[in-house]
Amino acid sequence: MVNKFISTCVILSFLILAGCFSPSNVNVYKAPESTYESYEVILIPDFRKTDLEWVPYDSGVEIADMVAEELRTKNNTEVVSRSSTYETNGQQRVLIVRGVVSGYVRGCKYCEYIFRGIKDKGKMSVQVWVTLIDGTTGEILADVGIDGRATGTGTGRSKYTRVVEEIVNVVEVVNSGQS
Repeated sequence: MVNKFISTCVILSFLILAGCFSPSNVNVYKAPESTYESYEVILIPDFRKTDLEWVPYDSGVEIADMVAEELRTKNNTEVVSRSSTYETNGQQRVLIVRGVVSGYVRGCKYCEYIFRGIKDKGKMSVQVWVTLIDGTTGEILADVGIDGRATGTGTGRSKYTRVVEEIVNVVEVVNSGQS
């Protein structure tokens, strides 16, 4: 009887832990194209949320805010605006960052506890679809799907940190002229 109980516990533990091994990745549908001149204005409207899956209510605004904050500190762009429109003088180049929060996986607190941060096992993840558009020509410069895990315990802003880092990396590739 004891052996049967132990083997049942081992099997259940394995099944629970098997759900903790979901990969984190970036899917590039249109690789970021470097431009030879940098953009003076970057517009970041609120990211939309998909109707197909439940996503955190604050995710669209919070991710866009975090991207804007990060670009303001790292980038040499004149204006980083959180609106969808901006009155330019006609000479300024405008880059529009559009996003859709397309998925959310809650994670496994049991797995997070067992692995104690080893390779982010069990942490929640959020999926975002980002499109960078030249505001003047309407040309799509990058089209990227990003799946990022939380950096901390999966609460607050930490759940969006890695997604934001990847979005900023894509913007910097397009805006700096590097490939």
